Amino acid sequence: MIGLFFYKCTPMFIIIIKQVADQRDNPRRYFMKITFDTSAFWETGMSYEEIYHTVAEAGFEYISPYDPIFPGFWKRPKATNSEVMWHKKAIEKEGLKIAALTTGFRLADPDEFMRQYAIDCWKRMIEIGEMMEVTVFNTELGGDVNQPELCEAKLMRSLDELIPIFESKGMRLDIQAHPNDFYETSNESCDIVKYYDSPAFGYLYSIPHTFHYDGGKGDVESMLRYAGKSLKHIIVADTWDYTKLFRYNINPAPLYASGEVRCHAHIGKIGEGDIDFDTCFKTLREMGFGDQEDTIATFNPLGFPERAITDGKFTKALLEKELLSK
Repeated sequence: MIGLFFYKCTPMFIIIIKQVADQRDNPRRYFMKITFDTSAFWETGMSYEEIYHTVAEAGFEYISPYDPIFPGFWKRPKATNSEVMWHKKAIEKEGLKIAALTTGFRLADPDEFMRQYAIDCWKRMIEIGEMMEVTVFNTELGGDVNQPELCEAKLMRSLDELIPIFESKGMRLDIQAHPNDFYETSNESCDIVKYYDSPAFGYLYSIPHTFHYDGGKGDVESMLRYAGKSLKHIIVADTWDYTKLFRYNINPAPLYASGEVRCHAHIGKIGEGDIDFDTCFKTLREMGFGDQEDTIATFNPLGFPERAITDGKFTKALLEKELLSK
């Protein structure tokens, strides 16, 4: 009987030993998606085919389309169903996958007609997402910095209607605070995500907005930790501290000093700005951000399209080293 027992169990022992060997020889699978935001190529004259090919040639597996025409933002998406499918096929032809669609409609607009219009725009964008088999969208809020209380009420009314739709379709909406929006601070906007506590609603921390997120302190660690499990998405680029003299030259200077204008940059080369990336990456590692299958890191440089690919390769390698290596 003992011999028969070992005879029957031997295949199972072999399977277990093989699984252990596989885990030893193959590092654990990493889930965070590193994606390239196509707004880097706005106004370059590049065709969509050229953009998709360029991103693929740079070694990216994921792409995040962001363009006034496709997928569109602020105004109702104009792409027809056939045009949507053309983009899907063009992206797949290059071996790319879409991590998220970047868009924005004024869900917090003080004007009720425009808020309702934004809801309609989002419903069309959800249809586009379904056709393209995309489940994540990232967006700004689209409110008025001078009417924060009204805009919060408008936003929550919009989310009350939209979040159940995202939930029913297995999709997720990631929101970010933005300079000159009615939410400019990180923690304040994150509170809305925490309030809904839904898998269909995530928080996006935009690293180049850091100094606007806490009044110029740049304490990235405290804001990331405050977001906690709500943090599902980061935008990656460097920036300058707008509180430091002559980081930006704005004329007339009193407008900038008074806060009537906002300035920030999306610098593609990490290390050229004032963000404390050592602390940023350390905090994200400790939070296990790179180990989650539903998190996204979006490379989003602006202003220097001629170096976007070089900077993108550098940043992708840096993210892999800092957040995905053992």
